[in-house]
Amino acid sequence: MESPFASWMDRFSIEHPDQAPEKDPADALMSSFAQKGYEHEDALEAAFIEQGLNVVKIEGESSDEKHANTLTAMRQGADVIVQARLELPPFGGYADFLIKVRREAESSSPSKNKSNLGDWHYEVWDTKLANKLKPTFVIQLCCYAQMLESIQGCLPEFITVALGNGENERLRTSDYFYYYQTLKASFLHDHSNYSPDNRPDPADSKN
Repeated sequence: MESPFASWMDRFSIEHPDQAPEKDPADALMSSFAQKGYEHEDALEAAFIEQGLNVVKIEGESSDEKHANTLTAMRQGADVIVQARLELPPFGGYADFLIKVRREAESSSPSKNKSNLGDWHYEVWDTKLANKLKPTFVIQLCCYAQMLESIQGCLPEFITVALGNGENERLRTSDYFYYYQTLKASFLHDHSNYSPDNRPDPADSKN
């Protein structure tokens, strides 16, 4: 989303770390931001617990174990799942929160959001320190939503960003999903043709 060059450089630095520019040393300010991010997530988790919801935090020694534990928690119908491991190869990641939604509580038709899990499905929430919504947040959540769809058999109707100012931005997934799919297809196409000797021109970036 940032640029083809940035995406190429990310991969190049992973596969050829000896040739990539040296990373900046650890920064106290960035460490502070990371800590505040954890605190923001912990505060939302505590709020769900205070509401009396059944909150399950995913743990495990490996991503495979965490993925298996996530599936178990979803099938058992936990109200809130924290740090859920989601996968849809070649993508995988950790969603801050999966929130249970019961079908009878929805305003949409009964046939909509039919889930493999039962009379519930999950929506994904992510915490961000920013006070305003950014496009990259939405793309990330659409990716998680597609991973969820592969498990529960339905695309979550909404995605939510819990911002640093305490506001929750709830967005209709379908408003952004087709753009996400186009961006994903472009990303996969570029990387299927990746070559360390064929660097994109930074000047071609739209940003």
